[in-house]
Parts: sequence; structure tokens; C-alpha cells
Amino acid sequence: MPNAFRSRSSIYASRLFSRHPLDVRARLVALHSTGEHSIVHGRTCDVSHSGAGVTLTREMPSGTEVVLSLRLPGDRGALCLHAIITRCQGFRVGLRFLQPTAEQRLLLSELCCA
Repeated sequence: MPNAFRSRSSIYASRLFSRHPLDVRARLVALHSTGEHSIVHGRTCDVSHSGAGVTLTREMPSGTEVVLSLRLPGDRGALCLHAIITRCQGFRVGLRFLQPTAEQRLLLSELCCA
């Protein structure tokens, strides 16, 4: 097994925050350098305090900055988070949240404990 793969695998094995299963509607708005944006729909697979796994309706490249909008369970509306795609495997992407606010961190804590 190549060393780069081994070190990358160990990063995933030693996550700071554990992922929790969550299946809700998701919408990613990709922020392009041209000023344009594109919208991709999907569903979450899991969520943590620092990121999420999402299955999308089309592939998106790693490194893309997005705004992730999650439909919260019940009548709690939506949670919108600035994120970056850190890994891709077909239609499945891994997102890392970029500087969530205190309110967003509280909502993520509630989602992770539900």
C-alpha cells in the first residue's frame, strides 16, 4: 500500500469529531471564481461538528467551496454552512465546515446528539 494512502487513511481513522448518521435533504451552492454559482441537490449520510458526508445528484470536484443548506428535522427550517469539498468518491463527497458561527455549532451539536 502506498505511503500517501496509509497516511491519508490514518487521518480518517483519527477524526477529531465522530460522524453521526443523518439522512436529510441537502443543497450545495458552489461558489465559482467567475462570480457564477451552481446548485446541486443531495442527501446527507452523516454529520459531525466539523463536517458532513453527502450523496449528490452529480459529481463535484474536491476543493470546491460551497454553501451547504440542510433541511432540519421538524419545523426548524434550514441550517446553512460555508464548507469545502475535501474528498470525492463518485457522487459521494466529504465536506469540512469553514468557520461555523456559535449558533451553527449549537445546531450541529443538537444534530449529533439526536
